[in-house]
Amino acid sequence: RAPRHYFFHRPVKMSLRMALKRSLEDEEGRPKKRSAYTPSLTGKKYDDGAPAPAPAPAAAKNTSRRAPKEAPIVELVQIDKCIKNNMVSRIEKAGFVEMTQVLPSQFIDSLRSEAEEKLSNLNNRQKKAADGFIKISNALQAIVSKDLAEKVSLALMGSDKIHDSMKHVFGKGGESSYEGFVVESLKLLATPPGSPPQLPHADDHCTSCLVGIVHLKDDQLRTRIAKYDNKKDYPTGITSTCDNCQRDEQLPDADYKRGVHLTTEKWYCGHCNKPARPYDFEKKLTLAFGELLENPDIADALAGEIPKANDGILALPTMIHCGPGNPSASKEHRIVLFFTVRPLYKNTKQLTAGVKKQHRYNEDLQIHAPCILYHQFQKTLRIYEHAGCNLRNYSSFIVGANAADLTRLKTDLARARSTIASQEKKIEKLMLRLGEGDKDTSSKK
Repeated sequence: RAPRHYFFHRPVKMSLRMALKRSLEDEEGRPKKRSAYTPSLTGKKYDDGAPAPAPAPAAAKNTSRRAPKEAPIVELVQIDKCIKNNMVSRIEKAGFVEMTQVLPSQFIDSLRSEAEEKLSNLNNRQKKAADGFIKISNALQAIVSKDLAEKVSLALMGSDKIHDSMKHVFGKGGESSYEGFVVESLKLLATPPGSPPQLPHADDHCTSCLVGIVHLKDDQLRTRIAKYDNKKDYPTGITSTCDNCQRDEQLPDADYKRGVHLTTEKWYCGHCNKPARPYDFEKKLTLAFGELLENPDIADALAGEIPKANDGILALPTMIHCGPGNPSASKEHRIVLFFTVRPLYKNTKQLTAGVKKQHRYNEDLQIHAPCILYHQFQKTLRIYEHAGCNLRNYSSFIVGANAADLTRLKTDLARARSTIASQEKKIEKLMLRLGEGDKDTSSKK
C-alpha cells in the first residue's frame, strides 16, 4: 500500500505589504524596470524616470527632548448581538462552547498575579524577565512560568467540559482512533487600555485542535465572533491515499479529525469511479475564508455570557473571531489565559522519513485577509510561470516602487553578510594555522 503523504501550505501572519514583499525573489543584477508612474498601496505615485531630487539642507539638531506623541483615543463600537452555547453537542454548529469554573480558584489567582507582575516589569530593563510580555497584534503575550504551566495543564486535562468536547469533535464517526489529548501553547494575553480590536481571523485552516481562553478577571470584554458555518470545506492541506482507487487526494476535514492520516484506519475518497479532484489548497482557503476579504466587521457578535473570572470558551480553530480590544477609558488590562488542546490517537502508523506526523497549532499561521491574498498571489505567480510569463517583473506595480527597492537592498545586504561571514571564517582558520606554526617553532628551539 502506498504511503500517505502529509504536507500543507503555511499561511503567514503579516501585513499585506509585508506578505507581498516576501513573495519577491529578485535576481542579483536584474536591471530596475522603470515606468512613468508606479502606483503604491498608499495611493501615492512615484516618478521612477525622474532624477532624484537634491537632498534638503540638514536642519539644526534639536537637543531638547521631544514631547511624547499622544496615543489616539480608542472607543469600541457597541455590539448588542450575542451568540450563546453551553452544550458540548452543539460545539461544531456554534463553533464554540462556553465554560465556567474551568480551573481551581488558586490557579486563577496565581495566573493573574504572574501576569500583573510581568506587566509591572514591562518597562523595567533590569527586571524584565526572558519570559516577560512581548507585543503581538493589539495585545501583549507572555509564556506561563514552567511550574505553574505544568499544574494548570494537569487541571485542564481534568476538565469534563474539555474532555467531552474533544471526544465529540475528534472521537466520532468511522473507526476513529482518538485516544485523548494534550494541553499546549499556554500563554498569558494582556490587552492594554487604548487597544483597538484585532483583525478578524481564524486560528487555523483546519480542525487541528481546540482553542481555549479563560478570563482572569471579572466582567471583561468578550471575544468577538462571526456566525460559524460547519458546512464549509475547510482545507487540510494534507493528501492521503484512497485504499480503493489508490489515488492521492486532499483529505477532507471530517476525516482529518479522526486521524486518518496518522493511523491504520482505511480511507476511501468516495468518488473512485469519477475523475480525480485536483489539489487546490488556495482555492479551498479562499472559499472557506473569503468573507475576510470583503467584510472587516464579520466578527459582529459576542461569545457567550458576560464572564466572571475563571469562565471561558473552547472553540474550533476555524471559527472566525477577534480579540475585542480595550477602550482608552478602561483603567485595567484585559487579561486571559490562552491554551490549545491537541488530539492524540492510537493505532498510529510509521510514516515515511521526513514526513511530519501531525499538523500543530502555530500562532504565526493564522488565517486573515493578508494571508489569503498572499496565497492567491503565489498561486497566480505559478499559473503565469507555467504559461511562460514572469509576473515578478511587474512587482513594483503590486507592492510599490519603494517597497521593491527595499526588497532588493535587503537581498543585497543578506549576500554581503554571507560574504563577510565566509571571510571571517577564512581569517579564523589562517589565525589558527599561524598559531600552530608558532608552537612548532618554539618546540624546535
